[in-house]
Amino acid sequence: MFYLTLQIAFLLAVAVVIGLAMGWWVRGKMLQPSLPGNDLGENPFDARFRLEQCHRDNAALRRDLKETEERAEKLNARLEHGSKQDSDVLERLETYEIRVQALMEDLQMRDDTIAVLEQELEEFRINNNKA
Repeated sequence: MFYLTLQIAFLLAVAVVIGLAMGWWVRGKMLQPSLPGNDLGENPFDARFRLEQCHRDNAALRRDLKETEERAEKLNARLEHGSKQDSDVLERLETYEIRVQALMEDLQMRDDTIAVLEQELEEFRINNNKA
């Protein structure tokens, strides 16, 4: 009888080890790090959403850039005509120029991101047409 109990305990231990190993393996498969190419294969709508979001962000940045450039032009005009508050206006102008430069850099980064996403979307379309 003791022999039968040992066999059952051994088989249960083996089953637990196999179950843990399979669970660990499945967990590893589900949590694989997603590469940029893998995102398109899993969900093309996510890539399209990111592309549309980048386009919206890009448009918002362009509006901010245009507004800032208009403010800078107004400050330049004031600077040319005024003499009382020249230092204050010059300081504000420099602040706006720094902001314009930051917006230009951000806009360039968004343009690059949009170009990459459009290329990935085109590759996905080509791959789907082949399949």
